[in-house]
Amino acid sequence: MRLQDVGTVETVVSKRDEDSEVRRGKLADRLHQLEFATSQGFTLAHTAVLEGEQYATFVDTLTQDRSL
Repeated sequence: MRLQDVGTVETVVSKRDEDSEVRRGKLADRLHQLEFATSQGFTLAHTAVLEGEQYATFVDTLTQDRSL
């Protein structure tokens, strides 16, 4: 039987111009989290961006196959 682990990385960033440095930091942290997850055997399966007026939320779905 094949099982699959599923995980998510959620990153909320401000869209305001004055928050651009904080936004870059959060996006860099997101990249590091995704790099770590892939180094642990996870695969990025899907990315959704939820747009709000002041914020955008990135939801990255990761999967990892495992056998019993």
